[in-house]
Amino acid sequence: MNFDNLTLGDIEEIELLTGASLDVLFQSGQPKGRAMRAVYFISRKKVEPSYKFEDSANVTQKEAMDYVQGNNPKDKS
Repeated sequence: MNFDNLTLGDIEEIELLTGASLDVLFQSGQPKGRAMRAVYFISRKKVEPSYKFEDSANVTQKEAMDYVQGNNPKDKS
């Protein structure tokens, strides 16, 4: 995922879901689970608008990272 391509609405939604500014989400010492989940959710929702945040709870870290990095066949359209 290219963070430069996020809309202001995407950024706001990530910040609301995580309770933190996008600037600090992945800094050392910050909790990563909720941040990864929020970024994955926004990425997935762009391709699949009906995707719900709750659906991301059982996604593995590997699946999420692959998807966000563009290693998902569904995202290659």
